[in-house]
Amino acid sequence: MNKAGIRSQVSALLNRNDVTDALLDTFIDQATTRIQRTLRIPPMEKVELYTITDVVPDTLVLPNDFLNVKHLYTGDTMLEYVDLGKFLSTLDSVGSTPQMYSRIQGTLKIKPTPSVGTVITLVYYGEIPDLVNDTDETWLSAIASDLLIYAALTFAADYYVDERKPAFEERYAQIYAELDEQARIGEMDQSALRIQPAYSDY
Repeated sequence: MNKAGIRSQVSALLNRNDVTDALLDTFIDQATTRIQRTLRIPPMEKVELYTITDVVPDTLVLPNDFLNVKHLYTGDTMLEYVDLGKFLSTLDSVGSTPQMYSRIQGTLKIKPTPSVGTVITLVYYGEIPDLVNDTDETWLSAIASDLLIYAALTFAADYYVDERKPAFEERYAQIYAELDEQARIGEMDQSALRIQPAYSDY
């Protein structure tokens, strides 16, 4: 569903003659912000590749739409997140395979410092794209337009002090839980596919 469709649905369910398109757009923007604060599902996953240079070999600049790290790895080595205190107290070994990382503002610091040319892969959760034009459609409006609609209705209910807010919130929570559960089951299914036999006859 595109932005015009989302706006139309919110307006119809709100059923008020004093709501403007500008207000509806604000409710939709607020809804997107609310959803991306906590939702973490596969459509939000993105990949960024870093090739280490000799300029700042221990620093990865995060993408502009970054929300959270899912995986950080190089070759077959998964880097582990550690708090900054442990990171700073760990001795470096320049030219070795990185084992850990910590976040400082808009960067990830890695240690040990890798060799020039090392490729590091960041799998991260990215922000939900904005709906700007009426014809715009995002993955969220395509697969979970109802979540966006009911999130927008909760903000509309705040604005108008509408007594239906608990019902809007309940429906929002139900749809959110369904999406979250689908993502969790999907992760479990992928994990099951990676299970290796305990032993082999070969």
